Amino acid sequence: MAETKVIGGSQDVQSNNLQKSRISLSRRQTELIAGLSAGFSTTVVTHPLDLIKIRLQLSIADINGANNKRFGSILGILNKINEDAVANYNKARLKPQQTRRGLEALNNYKSTHLVRQFYRGITPNLVGNISAWGLYFTLYAEFKSMITTGSSTINYFSSSTLAGISTSLLTNPLWVLKTRILASSRNDSKAYKSITDGVISILRKEGILSFWRGTIPSMFSVFQGSLQFTFYDNFKNYTQKRYETDQLTTAQYIYISATSKIFSMSIMYPSQVVRSILQNYEGKSKDERTIRSAVKHLWSKEGIRGFYKGISANILRVVPATCITFVVYESVKNRLTQLEKEETP
Repeated sequence: MAETKVIGGSQDVQSNNLQKSRISLSRRQTELIAGLSAGFSTTVVTHPLDLIKIRLQLSIADINGANNKRFGSILGILNKINEDAVANYNKARLKPQQTRRGLEALNNYKSTHLVRQFYRGITPNLVGNISAWGLYFTLYAEFKSMITTGSSTINYFSSSTLAGISTSLLTNPLWVLKTRILASSRNDSKAYKSITDGVISILRKEGILSFWRGTIPSMFSVFQGSLQFTFYDNFKNYTQKRYETDQLTTAQYIYISATSKIFSMSIMYPSQVVRSILQNYEGKSKDERTIRSAVKHLWSKEGIRGFYKGISANILRVVPATCITFVVYESVKNRLTQLEKEETP
């Protein structure tokens, strides 16, 4: 009996050691997993609003002035999405489906085709956001630990700026593909059919450097992220000190993240519009692909309002998106940290 207990105890020790080895994560791994989880959750929930925002940014007021009416352009975009969904639904009913039985059944519903239209371009958006947020949170934590200054505000701003520049340069090709796919309907003759089709088309017609169009305006967006993280960490530290706690509630994370995002976005939004225009310039001459030409085009066509096209849809998108991002990030990070502490003897 004694021998049996020893063997059982040995097995328990081995099992505990195996469990510890599975849960033990480095700080980098914790940041990466939390960032990836945040990017995935945010993209899936807010992709339809992202699609509407990009199409608004790329819209030009027509001759009849339809876009001058408040929300007129939003209704036009929604009507176009609905028309495309109906057209695809009618095509699906007329031709035999060469898909799995489950997909054949789904094709018989208009709602299926409507969802597909709203989630056009979800793949590059998912890949881009998951990669970007995973890289950003990881690099942000690394730079914060590397940079030593007497001011926490300077540390937050410089760390987030360096993380943003690095992430922007690495992921810009994905944003070019995402912008062009979301800007067009599946039924458009020149629309990219897939990521692979988009990559091949850009390489053949425009060259590899086209994947980094809009990089300079993206740098302005980096400063928006820097402002956001500076606001966020300062608000977070203030709230933690005020309530004397290291772990805030979900409601507090939502309030802090939403406030920091609205402040930073209001300051830097015009750079997003210019970036979308530059990334969508396909088949244009080099003289028409510059920041100056994009700004001149916006100003001559629509004035100052042109630089804030899509901001209403963007507010509806980024506020819940930011809240989801930071709540998921902080929750996953806190949970992983808590698991590590529970398993540490």
